[in-house]
Amino acid sequence: MTDNSIVISDPAFSRDNEVRPFAIEGMDVRGRAVRMGTTVHKILDAHKYPEPVARILGEVLTLAALLGSMMKFDGIVTIQTKSDGAVPMLVADYESTEGGKASLRGYASVDEDKLKQYGKNPSFHGLIGNKKGYMALTIDQGADMDRYQGIVDLKGETVAEVAREYFVNSEQTPTEIRLICGRDPVTGNWRSGGIMVQHLSRGEAGQERILERETEEEWNRAAILMHSVKTEELVDPSLDLDQLLYRLFNEDGVRVFDPMRVEMGCRCSREKLEQVLVTLSDDDIDHATVDGKISVNCQFCNTTYDFAPDEVRALGKEARS
Repeated sequence: MTDNSIVISDPAFSRDNEVRPFAIEGMDVRGRAVRMGTTVHKILDAHKYPEPVARILGEVLTLAALLGSMMKFDGIVTIQTKSDGAVPMLVADYESTEGGKASLRGYASVDEDKLKQYGKNPSFHGLIGNKKGYMALTIDQGADMDRYQGIVDLKGETVAEVAREYFVNSEQTPTEIRLICGRDPVTGNWRSGGIMVQHLSRGEAGQERILERETEEEWNRAAILMHSVKTEELVDPSLDLDQLLYRLFNEDGVRVFDPMRVEMGCRCSREKLEQVLVTLSDDDIDHATVDGKISVNCQFCNTTYDFAPDEVRALGKEARS
């Protein structure tokens, strides 16, 4: 097995790689803030993506952390974009686990020829395209819960704008989001941050929820305050999320809730791949063998698993016996 991930660790007492839920006192407004350091760096650095591709995938990973942490039960949230652009597919996958922790993984497919056409600083739509593209949000909370999927067109100039449209059109929930991913100017490592606020507007069951007149002013205020956050504040390792939220909302009062820890994690394993390889015929094994071995690469973590052809044949005979 070849593992291409980089081993880096968080500084002592780091408040990176956390999602912090919060509420603005006296308003029907709830929100979440996230900041990631080593988690997002490990995911992006495992593939050595071109910088523009890494940035946009980092934003999708950050969005997945925000939305995944909203689940009331353990489960998996997957965000996927498909388009005709230089990055035809982006995938971010968030899985909540016990103890207030979650694992995150993601990858991007890249059309190198198209990417070269846009130069060093391609636009958002230069990367993801603007024809027949969509973003899908899938929530899977286990066999006992219905699987949910929502789809929205790739309208907007940023990942955050696309996500905002999703909530407005699919959930009828007034939502504002900021996302950022970039290189730390000191270490050169990838960092990301994000914040979102949502108005818990009231409405009758089965009807579109709308902002009540008396709460529209407070919602507008909350949205303006959220958008006042500086880009560097979202990723600043010396400014923890509690301090950031206090800066933004201290005049109205902000209440924070227990954070959720987000770590890089992949569900691939040698054992899972063996379950697939045992179904191969002898001809399939011969065609899959290169330089005396069968190599299978995980798109998420970029880990390569090597199998000897005789080993695969033996596994197949054992499974059929």
